[in-house]
Amino acid sequence: MAPQPRPLPPSTNGRLVVKVLSVYDLPDDTQPSWVSLVALGSEVRTGPPAARHKDRNSFKFAIPGKSPVDISSLQTSGSNELVISAPLPALYPHTVTLRVTFPKKDGGAANLIANYKLDSLRINETKWLVLNLSPESAGGGREEEKKDPESNGDANEHPPTLRMQMRLEGPFRPEISTVVGMSKTWFGTVDGVSDAAGSTVRSLTTDLPGKVPALRILLIPTVPLAGLGVALLPVGAGILIIGLPFFLPLLVVLITFAASVGAIFGSLYVSTRDGRAKIAPFVTPVYSTFASTPAGQSFLYETGPRPSPVTLARCVLPDSMTGKLIASLLIDLIGSSSYLLPLVGEAFDLSWAPTQAVLVAAMYDDVSPSLKYVAFAEEILPFTDLIPSATYGWLREFGPGFFDEGKKKVNDLTVAVRGEREALRRGGSPTS
Repeated sequence: MAPQPRPLPPSTNGRLVVKVLSVYDLPDDTQPSWVSLVALGSEVRTGPPAARHKDRNSFKFAIPGKSPVDISSLQTSGSNELVISAPLPALYPHTVTLRVTFPKKDGGAANLIANYKLDSLRINETKWLVLNLSPESAGGGREEEKKDPESNGDANEHPPTLRMQMRLEGPFRPEISTVVGMSKTWFGTVDGVSDAAGSTVRSLTTDLPGKVPALRILLIPTVPLAGLGVALLPVGAGILIIGLPFFLPLLVVLITFAASVGAIFGSLYVSTRDGRAKIAPFVTPVYSTFASTPAGQSFLYETGPRPSPVTLARCVLPDSMTGKLIASLLIDLIGSSSYLLPLVGEAFDLSWAPTQAVLVAAMYDDVSPSLKYVAFAEEILPFTDLIPSATYGWLREFGPGFFDEGKKKVNDLTVAVRGEREALRRGGSPTS
């Protein structure tokens, strides 16, 4: 056997792991010598197949154990795993080549190859793949398949395939890794405190009332007070309505304080085991969807340059006509809400202006590239928040379509009315 090509130097930044399982439906019964993985100018090879499949010119490179469904039960032949270590930014956009090599002999089978783009993988997740193999051309590329019209259909029903597991490994970006580490520390601290305080809370809420029945007597004065509070609610609402201009700043402060307290206690609750278990069904699909996008992969992992805020915003903003309309109206509503509190609202615009510019650019940069600058200017300047820049972008994108459709309907109606007039002028019935 020829000496192995020199592999890439080890790297802790990224790693591509390929487990070759089997090759199926080869052109003839010749046993392949090995399967090689070519990436970034380096080539690594497996050993020969571990066993021959019972039919269809197929060979196994891994023998299933007791449970073929369980990945961990696959007993490898000792040389069916191919590993290439390289920087993740170099691996992620690369297209690798997998080659099934046959013994060199006259009239022997030609080598078969398959290409696969690594950016189709989700980093740090194993993916099962079945790749179609094509004959290798003299230049080393894939040879175009020539269809013989006289060949039977059975030969084309089962093209040669290569079955494998592929996994691309790489680290989080430094900031994401820091957030993950801090989150684990925070959740561990909250779990420890909740476990320690659980017995105390249980004794105060369950054991103590059961041991001291007299505490239930305190419910007697509570009921009249609750009824009085309910009766006074309309009075308080009337006072607030009459003095709304004077009470509005105080009301905003109270709402902000209540929202802050609720956010603090809500964050503490979702940090506990029970809270995490309850929000997991909602958070997990959102994270999985975001992580499966190219922007999500480049945001989380060291795949190259960081994605721009506009690219990230496009992952979460709607792209349908109705969704964009609702999002645009909400953006303009938030932007004009600064008029509720003239001074505090203008201070809020300092942070909302760049956010609005990013959102408008994500939705309407294709139809109006300069609109994001208008959105930023009308938010950052005083007394210009009434300009609905986001809604204007929606009109720029979808307005011409509505106008053309309406114009077409008007023309059709004009033709119909003209025909009715001509029929009446001639003295005939419109329906004749």
